[in-house]
Parts: sequence; C-alpha cells; structure tokens
Amino acid sequence: MIKQNKKIDSVKAIAAAQRAVDFWATIDGNKLARVGEREKKMDLVGPTKKAGCIKFD
Repeated sequence: MIKQNKKIDSVKAIAAAQRAVDFWATIDGNKLARVGEREKKMDLVGPTKKAGCIKFD
C-alpha cells in the first residue's frame, strides 16, 4: 500500500488550478486548435520522421 506523505492544502490546490486556467486562457484559440490537430495526427500515424544524412562508403 502506498501512503501519501504530504497532505494537499486546499489553498495551494486552488492556486494551482487558477494558474492552469490562466495559462490556458492566454493561449489563442486558433493556436490551440492547430496543436490539437497536430496531436490528433500524431496519435493516428505517429510522429513524422526527420530526414537524415545518408552516408556512402
């Protein structure tokens, strides 16, 4: 059984939640939509592969 050593302070939890809300509120809706679309594509097909150098011996 895992015991939690730290107790969650409600004041700190509310402050953290407010910081998260403030962060997401500052992001432009179009930018957030682009990020979501990119994440959706990555979930379906995986990350894009970067072009690398080819070595000829």
